Amino acid sequence: MKNLIEKYFEGETTLQEEAELRSYFSSDDIDPALLPYQPLFRHLQHEREQTVSPQFDQKLNARLTASPKIVRIQNQRRNLLRIAAVGAVLLGAFFFLQRPIEPASPQAINWEKYEITDERAAYEETVKALKLLSSKLNKGTNKTVQEVEKIEKVGKYFN
Repeated sequence: MKNLIEKYFEGETTLQEEAELRSYFSSDDIDPALLPYQPLFRHLQHEREQTVSPQFDQKLNARLTASPKIVRIQNQRRNLLRIAAVGAVLLGAFFFLQRPIEPASPQAINWEKYEITDERAAYEETVKALKLLSSKLNKGTNKTVQEVEKIEKVGKYFN
């Protein structure tokens, strides 16, 4: 019976084997190891016995031929957008009116403390800046090479 159940769940049983399974699980003499499957087969048997009422077709046709009801659905998105707009205006007005507008007073920057007067220090700073620039450019170049390789791999399918 276990082999038959396995075949059933794999979809390989015949109609006769399925009928045999239904009759086995309908009886009260079931192997305790197979008891977990009993509710499934009893449910399937119960559903098979269900029928529709004789007036089902008439009721269905009456509903299909009846004039449809017109239902107005309020667009709640529009209402939510209105509320959000009012909130944004109020929030903006609150922050705008809280701070008095003061023109920023520009302060002069003393560039003399950043100047390098020693030639060796200037050379070292220049080398550092060029190394940084080179590493950033190489990083971009490597990324570009990787992307071109990807495009070439895909491109061979289109040629």
